Amino acid sequence: MAQNRQMTTNSRSLGDLAVDGLLHGLAAGAIMLAFLVAIGVMEGVAPAAVLARFGLPDSASVVTGLLGHLAVSAVLGLVWGVLYGSLLRRTPLPAWLLGAAYGLALYVGAALFVVGATGLADFAAWELLAAHLAYGVTLGLLSGRSRQDE
Repeated sequence: MAQNRQMTTNSRSLGDLAVDGLLHGLAAGAIMLAFLVAIGVMEGVAPAAVLARFGLPDSASVVTGLLGHLAVSAVLGLVWGVLYGSLLRRTPLPAWLLGAAYGLALYVGAALFVVGATGLADFAAWELLAAHLAYGVTLGLLSGRSRQDE
């Protein structure tokens, strides 16, 4: 009986992993957003204009940009949470490094499929790369921390 109890506390359900990933994705998305807003302000772009870049060109607004970015961040965080919790955490690599690789993969996907269809093309490539790496590293750090708490 004690062994059964041990197994249920050490293994987490996919739902738990997904919720953790979703919350970590929101936090990482907020950090990514703060980074890009700071870059925009340094370049003389108003924060509202930076946020509007995240919306679709015909309906770009602060609200749609902010909510759209956070929604995508949450969903991608959910994917990360399940992927990391079920497979990647068993690797000897540190969680932050795995997160950086995930961020790099997201950047490549965004550059190929998303940037041209949104206002994100107004960012320099290095800015988007750095922002996606910050997103991924944050996911990794939060996930690694959660793993240590178990």
